Amino acid sequence: MWQEGTFTSHNRKVVYLAKVSPEPFEDGIDNGRIFKLGVDVDGMEAISYDRGWEMYPGDESIEEILDQILERFPA
Repeated sequence: MWQEGTFTSHNRKVVYLAKVSPEPFEDGIDNGRIFKLGVDVDGMEAISYDRGWEMYPGDESIEEILDQILERFPA
């Protein structure tokens, strides 16, 4: 099921679109439920995952945004 959302992190606008499984599986991020994920931060692509990393978070603040998204879809 596709899930989308928008939130603010450190005064930066975050928009994400995630394909989420009802159960965790091996192709998910950290063996979790999200197996496709696109994230834009302030209008720029920051994260891309499609059963593998296409664009891994480039710095600590983007990794924090990824963690915030993963918390929304616990395994």
